[in-house]
Amino acid sequence: MIVWDVARASAFIAFACYTLVVAWGIALSARVWRPPAPHMAYHRFLASLGLIAVAIHVGALMLDHYARVSVASLVGRDPRPGVVVGAAAMWLILALPLSFRLKQARFMSQRAWRSLHYFGYAVWGLSLVHSIAAGTDSRSFPALVVYGTSAAIVGGAAWYRWLERPVPALQPRPRPDRLPARAALELEGGEP
Repeated sequence: MIVWDVARASAFIAFACYTLVVAWGIALSARVWRPPAPHMAYHRFLASLGLIAVAIHVGALMLDHYARVSVASLVGRDPRPGVVVGAAAMWLILALPLSFRLKQARFMSQRAWRSLHYFGYAVWGLSLVHSIAAGTDSRSFPALVVYGTSAAIVGGAAWYRWLERPVPALQPRPRPDRLPARAALELEGGEP
């Protein structure tokens, strides 16, 4: 019975960590904090903590004979769709830190890494679907509060990032020939 409790607790911890990882990553991409380095370290710490919680969750489920999770389940060969979705999320969770290491070793470009890093949203979404479909607590009031709060956090961060605050570096620079004379001089570094 203790193994089952460990599996449930580690699942909620992993889901909370990845909710914060996604929201924190969105805030980093929106350039909310200056300098971003300490906040990037916190983003990585949360991701590592989530990865440890996922490993504990999977290990506990494999040790619990009532859960019927096998090695075949981990590669997506399971008749339960919720387990298959969870396996997909697990492999993406493993791929994202690996992609960061490949980028650091210069085997992957910044553009390719950023494109792959968008799968962080898929990890969170697949984790939510896995929690609802395969979780034994998914219909309990505390679980519904966790899922709703997580969706509000990620949705609010995404709303802020994509709809409310444009990234200054991505905004086109105004052309001097389309500005009034005084603004054009200031933009070019001249004095009015």
